[in-house]
Amino acid sequence: MKTVITLEELAEADLRPYKEVWLTSAEALAERGHNEDELCLWRSNETFTHDMLSEGTHDQNVAGVWLVVDDIDDPDQVLDVEENVRQRLLALGLEGEFYPAQTDDRDVSAG
Repeated sequence: MKTVITLEELAEADLRPYKEVWLTSAEALAERGHNEDELCLWRSNETFTHDMLSEGTHDQNVAGVWLVVDDIDDPDQVLDVEENVRQRLLALGLEGEFYPAQTDDRDVSAG
């Protein structure tokens, strides 16, 4: 089951238990197995251990949190959410990589 928070809840959310922050559409959230409208926005530097990598289990059971956005294809909206996530992660002292699996042509910043 996915952990979902609203953009309004983000300002107070404790993101420390999560290793990834995902953006998703309401449609993707409602349809089981639908992941076309999902984007991994951020991944913690502490996501994978050496043991996980050597055992090939690095992509299993990574705790993620999902934020529902109105239009995941709107670069301005994604950038607004990214800025809010950056501020929250900074406040919590969390470090990681933004857009860790970026493979499409979205016009968003990496960092």
